[in-house]
Amino acid sequence: MRTTRRCVKCQCPRLWQIDPFLIPDGDSSNVAVPLPPITRLGSGSATGAELRRRRQAGRFELWICTACGYTEWYAHDVNETLAALAQNPRSGVHHHDADA
Repeated sequence: MRTTRRCVKCQCPRLWQIDPFLIPDGDSSNVAVPLPPITRLGSGSATGAELRRRRQAGRFELWICTACGYTEWYAHDVNETLAALAQNPRSGVHHHDADA
């Protein structure tokens, strides 16, 4: 949708773009923060405060069709963090390449 500027489901040309997609901050109902595509707690080898520290990366962009509501989500600025997480098999992050 973001490249054709038409809904892929119903072909409607009227779309909403939201970038970045914001959510209420957990600490305050008056503040909105970007929803990160990646949120992880510390790695399995971390201890103490490192284990409780959140690791966040990226931002979401949404495209929403005004006619049918079909929505596409696009993640930005995530490849470096995902590649690092994929190095740990216990992270739950896996990279697939059909051409490889």
